[in-house]
Amino acid sequence: MKKRAWFAVAFAAAATPVLAQMGGGRRGNRGRPSEEPSKGGGQEPQADMLEVTLHEFHEDLKLSPAQEPAWESYLDKVRALANDIARERSKGRTAAQGSVLQRVDLAVDAARNRLTALEDIAQAAKALYGGLSADQQRVADPRLANIMSIPLASGAPPRK
Repeated sequence: MKKRAWFAVAFAAAATPVLAQMGGGRRGNRGRPSEEPSKGGGQEPQADMLEVTLHEFHEDLKLSPAQEPAWESYLDKVRALANDIARERSKGRTAAQGSVLQRVDLAVDAARNRLTALEDIAQAAKALYGGLSADQQRVADPRLANIMSIPLASGAPPRK
């Protein structure tokens, strides 16, 4: 039963952005490309939020040079998830034109892809956390897992 409930939550988290995109564009951002950071597009503040949070977290951890590779792996995985979500959203309008069964398949594929990305982040987070000192672990405890939810909530692409 618990596994079924967990799958339902994971599926809902993965499918919500896809289904929302199928419903059309965001108010105030229709027809405008979101890749123009200088124009103040609707997704820039969310992308900045992810990058600022990652930057602040990195500074607060005060990593040694030996710990940097584990950080970079974690960072790459979080950014990859954000890019995947942004790519799914950009495909959303064309996907909305498909049949209902194609849209169901799209939602299931998105959930699978999202789960794989989350598992990759979890593996990188465990490796990073395992290499931290006790003081660094205290800094990481409230934030390490929460950072991976930022791309899920916003669907914003990272800037780098």
